[in-house]
This record gives sequence, structure tokens and C-alpha cells, in this order.
Amino acid sequence: MRAATFCFFLAILTIPSLQAQTADEVIQRYTKAIGGTKRWEKIKTLTTSGLYDYGGLQFPFTSYAKAPDHYAFKVTSNGKYYAQGFDGKGGWKIDVFKDETTPTLLQGDAAKAMANEADVELTGNLILYKTKGHQVQLEGKDSVGHVLCYKVALTLKSGAKETFYFDVTSFLLIQKTAVSKNVELGGALLNTRFSDYRDVNGIKVPFRSESETGGQTILTVVVDRVVVDAPVTDAAFRP
Repeated sequence: MRAATFCFFLAILTIPSLQAQTADEVIQRYTKAIGGTKRWEKIKTLTTSGLYDYGGLQFPFTSYAKAPDHYAFKVTSNGKYYAQGFDGKGGWKIDVFKDETTPTLLQGDAAKAMANEADVELTGNLILYKTKGHQVQLEGKDSVGHVLCYKVALTLKSGAKETFYFDVTSFLLIQKTAVSKNVELGGALLNTRFSDYRDVNGIKVPFRSESETGGQTILTVVVDRVVVDAPVTDAAFRP
């Protein structure tokens, strides 16, 4: 009887340690779920292609990321395009859909504010967040649809705030909530949901994302290909 009682209390004491998580532990589990820090640190380039769907209008896109902080993407349709890039120092954009003929140069925060909401850093804001000067706080659990998630608030070194929701079982990122980087949305709060995670050369990548604001989906991204460490020259990040 005493042995059974001891085992019961031991089990009770063990449960909190299994369930309790800190924000740092959640992010560590997330990082492990998508391939681990060491694997991501080894990646030099990521080339992604697929379709952007803006309210039923579809546009092919290609994006290029090069460690540590080079990023560019291009959306095309009927001979016209929108392109934007950041070369680690400054940024630029050009919108031929609006009959622009020369790139607009961007500096400061605007240079990193990609219209497609992407982070310019290949590893994003979560991996090695401490090294990047960001801070995190666990805000308990919340549901995204039918998925129970850990809710983690991230305060960037710049002071900007983002909120991330991680599946309590898989630790994959289910949703990110942040102020939109797209100036055309006027600082609206954007919820981006991630799904269809697939393994690509030792990392796990979401092949689908849906961004909504005010209850309306404004952008759906469907990826058809991700290539790790394909040769990408620095010219890809210049106008």
C-alpha cells in the first residue's frame, strides 16, 4: 500500500514537470521540430517558388533568401511584376503593375519591411532569438481553430511585437500575429496561419499559409518548391 501511495504521489509530482513550459523551452522544441539550430545555421540559401493568391487573383512568385540577411522576391503576371529586395544594408522595390519604371530605394525599417510579410533573416526571428537581441514571454495556452497552442509573445530588438502560436503536441508554428509590414494595409494586425509542413533536406517548411485581417483572408501562399543551398548570386538582391 505504501509503495502504491508513493508511486501515486511521484506521478503527481512528475506531471507538472512534463506539462510546464517556459517560452524558451517552447521555442527550443519548435526549433527542433523544424530541423534544429545546427541544421538551419548551415543553410546558405533558400529558393522558394509557388503561387500568391490575392482574393482569387493568382500570381507566380519566386523568393530568394541568403544567410544571414539577404532577401528578395518577385511576383509576375502578363509581362508585369512586383519585386522587392534587401542586400543586408539597404532595400528597394519596384511595382511595374503600377507602371513604375525605376526602383524606389528604401532605408531603415522600411528596407526590411517586405510587402509579402517575410523576414529578411534566413533563420527568421525565432531561431537564436537571444543572440539577435529579442525577448520572449509565454502567455499561456490558446486555441487556433481546433488546435491547442502555446502562445508566445516576442519583443524584437527594435521594440516591435509579434505573437506566435505553437501546437502543444508537435510544437510546429500554427499562427503568427503581428502588425502588417505592407504599407498598403496601414498598420493593420495580420494573422498568418501555417500548414502543410513538409520535410526538405533536413528542415521542415510550411507549404501553405493564409493571412487574414479583420476576419478577411487577403493572401494565400501555396508553395510548390523549396530548394536548399542552390547557388544565388548577390545580384539577386540588388535592383
